Amino acid sequence: MSSHISQEKQEQAQVIFQNGLSLLQQGRPEEADKLFSEAYLLDPKNADVLNLLGIRSYQKQEYRNAIDFLNQANQIAPHCAPTLSNLGLVHNALFEYADALHFFNLAIKYAPNIPETHNNRGNALKGLGKITEANSAYEKAITLRPNYAEALSNQGVLLLESGQTEKAITLFEKAIAANPRFAIAFNNLGNAFTQLENYEDAFQCFEQALQIHPGYLDACLNFGNSLKKCKQYTAAIDCYQHALKINPENAKTFFLLGEVYYDTGDCDLAKTYYAKSLEIYPVDLEAQIALAIAQIPKVFKSAEELGDSRNAFSQQLEFFQRNLQQQSGSIQNHKLLARHPFYLAYQDENNRPLMAKFGEICSGLAQPIQAKLGAKKELTDISSKIRIGIISSFICSHPVWHAITKGWVNHLDDKQFELHIFNTNGVEDQETEKAKSRVASYMNCGTDIMVAAQTIADHKLDIILYPEIGMDTISKSLACLRLAPTQIVSWGHPETTGLPTIDFYLSSQLMESADSNDYYSEKLITLPSLGTYFEQEVVEPIKPDLQSLGINPNTPILLCAGSPSKYSPVHDHVFVQIAKKLGACQLVFFNFDENLTAILRERLQLAFAREQLDSTQYLRFIPFLNKQEFYGLMREADLYLDTIGFSGFNTAMQALSCDLPIISIAGTKMRGRLASAILDRIGLPELICQSDTAYIDLAVEFIQNRNLLNSIKDRIAKSKAILFNDIEPIRSLEQFLIQQARK
Repeated sequence: MSSHISQEKQEQAQVIFQNGLSLLQQGRPEEADKLFSEAYLLDPKNADVLNLLGIRSYQKQEYRNAIDFLNQANQIAPHCAPTLSNLGLVHNALFEYADALHFFNLAIKYAPNIPETHNNRGNALKGLGKITEANSAYEKAITLRPNYAEALSNQGVLLLESGQTEKAITLFEKAIAANPRFAIAFNNLGNAFTQLENYEDAFQCFEQALQIHPGYLDACLNFGNSLKKCKQYTAAIDCYQHALKINPENAKTFFLLGEVYYDTGDCDLAKTYYAKSLEIYPVDLEAQIALAIAQIPKVFKSAEELGDSRNAFSQQLEFFQRNLQQQSGSIQNHKLLARHPFYLAYQDENNRPLMAKFGEICSGLAQPIQAKLGAKKELTDISSKIRIGIISSFICSHPVWHAITKGWVNHLDDKQFELHIFNTNGVEDQETEKAKSRVASYMNCGTDIMVAAQTIADHKLDIILYPEIGMDTISKSLACLRLAPTQIVSWGHPETTGLPTIDFYLSSQLMESADSNDYYSEKLITLPSLGTYFEQEVVEPIKPDLQSLGINPNTPILLCAGSPSKYSPVHDHVFVQIAKKLGACQLVFFNFDENLTAILRERLQLAFAREQLDSTQYLRFIPFLNKQEFYGLMREADLYLDTIGFSGFNTAMQALSCDLPIISIAGTKMRGRLASAILDRIGLPELICQSDTAYIDLAVEFIQNRNLLNSIKDRIAKSKAILFNDIEPIRSLEQFLIQQARK
């Protein structure tokens, strides 16, 4: 009798289950779920019911329930490929990629030709950092189903992260052709166009994704990210605010609002949104480290902020370090490695203790990635060329390229050195093409840190040269790893890295002071003279329309060409006093960034007002000029005022090439001594001041004494040639590199 009842219940459960499937197909999931639960109560050993309950739990993000149901189904029918594949799917969602891969492999064993399984297996392999195998899995899925939109899109993401942007775009477009309503592919295509800085096409893709799926949160956030990248900050904020309407409790949205407000210089709002993100998701290490860095304003509103920001940064760093120790290391920490307290360098303080603390944190975060890399490189045989890697985001026309890297690429002895360039940005121009012709290999690293690191490690380099560390997220992340026996940073960002993985800091004899060793965690190496081979640019100056810029050609022009971050509030009085003593003069600044410039402008206006001076009579903030017009302006200017505390190099070189006199202060740290080193090199020490007062007095004297000013211009014209094409630093660098490689 009981056996008959059991059979009856089984049949009844099957009918209810089929009715549930019908409701599910009609778009009535809640009603369907009730029927699936009824079927389960009637027949808890029905593998089909258990499998469906597992999938429904997965779809509702109830992942542990999903695993329970699917494990039960697997026990009843252990060789069922759909159940095994579904188990893999759930483990993927939990980032348990090794477990996921196990189940996908089993599913393929019992059913080898299901495209979905191969696609999802590719996702697991990608999560494990097995990029080549992941690509093969996607290829298999596409072979089985050529118009498989999801697999095409996933393979595209893989290529995009590997730096193969154009190939990725082709795959995204194929995915869209296969499924014109595939919002994810439009979103991915938008990200690819953003990477190429093709913003208009990117915006269209994100808009299309949101038209198809108005509640698509990732598309909304990526739209905001793209707008932020091209500095359309107001529109980006609108995007993020719209994202909050889609999901008011999404921690990532608040985090991105913190990011955009920090970019605009509003540290208070940035900290507010980072904190809100952490309220929702307290264990988010990226938000924690972003909150720490946000304690350091890009442009200070007052002198009082200086000390406060350092103390707050140090405290937040300690808080982050404590939280980090409580969490296990993960390869996902690569996002944290990209973070860098870049604007700490704009404070005229010894940053070594803070940077060393930060570097120690980064080194710990890098360990999961380091552990996955191959064996360490043995030193190259003495008879072989020394293999040098150059890792930089600026293998193109950029100040770092012109000041540092170009000299290495063009003039290191190719009979002794084999150069390999790793571009961490992907931006290319004519300078890039010239560089490619000079090196043994060139590659675009892409955005996947694990892939980039493994590729560089596989090159078995003897030495890695970083022109800078801190200005680019990818190169900063790579610098946290040991990818060569010797790793060296130069002064593209003139500050110690604090990283235990960087062995040497490459500087120059003229740029360093007697106390310089105290400022570096790395071993300081000083090359002769300016330490660099710098080519003079050939530019035909074009006189700009001064009147349209608000500049009176008949009133002295004092050029102030530094970025807003370089102007410390402790030196605001310098401009006020120069104006006060001269009377008629024009202090010409540039609008580097609308928001950051606004902070500087407002601060200077207040400083002038405190001395009862009308700032509009003296301050000029002009748009960026093209290079020819900038050179033309330098020809028209009377004096170049170097930034105090964080000096300029490229701009100082440009000014002197136009015979424009520079006034500078020799700071205590290398970043405050760039222009003074140049002046020392051409034999004009009288233009190097030791105090703000001397700086003010010299500026006034030059403007009031035209004969003296002209005599300085003549001396510059006669002596400036010595600044350019100096091969001695390159020869000295070669000796040092040979010494390190042959140890």
